[in-house]
Amino acid sequence: MKKWNLKFNQILVLSAFAAVIAFPRISFNGVLSGLKLWGEVILPGLFPAMILTSCILYLFPLKPGLSYLYVCVTGLLCGFPVGAFLCSKLHEANPGETLCECLMPFCNLSSPSFVINYILFSSLNENISAFLVLLCIYLPALECIVITLVLHRTQMRTPLTLTAESNPPTFSQLLDDSIWSAVVSILKLGGYIIVFSCLSAYICLLPIKNIYITGILCGITEITNGIYLISRFPVPLFYQTILILAVNAFGGFSTVMQTAGITKRSSFGIKKYICGKLLLTVLTCLHCIVLL
Repeated sequence: MKKWNLKFNQILVLSAFAAVIAFPRISFNGVLSGLKLWGEVILPGLFPAMILTSCILYLFPLKPGLSYLYVCVTGLLCGFPVGAFLCSKLHEANPGETLCECLMPFCNLSSPSFVINYILFSSLNENISAFLVLLCIYLPALECIVITLVLHRTQMRTPLTLTAESNPPTFSQLLDDSIWSAVVSILKLGGYIIVFSCLSAYICLLPIKNIYITGILCGITEITNGIYLISRFPVPLFYQTILILAVNAFGGFSTVMQTAGITKRSSFGIKKYICGKLLLTVLTCLHCIVLL
C-alpha cells in the first residue's frame, strides 16, 4: 500500500510540475486568484477571530457542555476553518475526549457573511429569499450538532481542561502564543487556497465542453470558483441554488485539506470528517427541496 501511495504521489507531483511548465500563465492567474481570496476575505475575516477565540478559551473557563456549544456557535458564525481550529484546540488540551471529532464536520461551515455577500449577492443576485437560503444552510448543521450532542450527552458532563499548561501564562505570553498559533494556521490556509485555486484554473483548461461537469468538478475542488461557475449554469434558479448550497455544505477538497492541516496535531480522522461532510451535503439538498 505504501508503495502505491508513493507512486501516486510521484505521478501527482510530476503532473503538476509539467502543467506549470507547459501552462505558466494559468498557474500565475491561479496564484493571483488564490492570493486575492486569501488577502481580501480569509486574512481579515479569520485572523482576528483565531486570536480572540484562543484567548477566550483560556481566559473564560466554561462548563463542559458550554465549551462544546461555544465551539459550535463560534465555528458557525466565523466560518471555515474556525470550527476545525477550535475543535483541535479543545481536543489538544483534552486528548481523551472524542466529541470534538464528531462535531467538527457540522460546525466547520461557511460564515453568514460569506453566504450573504458571496452566495446571495454575487452568485444568486438576490433572486431568492435570504432567510430561506440561510435556513437551508444552517438548519441541517444545527440538527446534526444537536443529535451529536444528545448521543454523546454523557461526555458533555465530563470535566474539561481548556489549557494543557499547569502554570497560567501572563497576558502578554497568552497573546503572543495566540498570535503565533493564528499566524501558522492562517499561512497554512493561504497555501492550501493558492494550490487549489491553481487546480481549479487547470480544471477549466481541460478539454471538457460540458460546462456542468467543469463547474461541479471545480465546486468539489474549491468552493468559490465552483460556486461562481455553477451560478452561470443555464438552469432554473431552483436547481442552481441546490447545487450551490450542496457545494457550500461539502466545502470542497480545499477546505478538507485545510482542516487536515489545522488538526494534524489532534490526530483526527479525515475520513470521518469527509463522511460527516457528505451527510451534511445530502441533508442540505433535502432541506432545499422541501423549503425552497
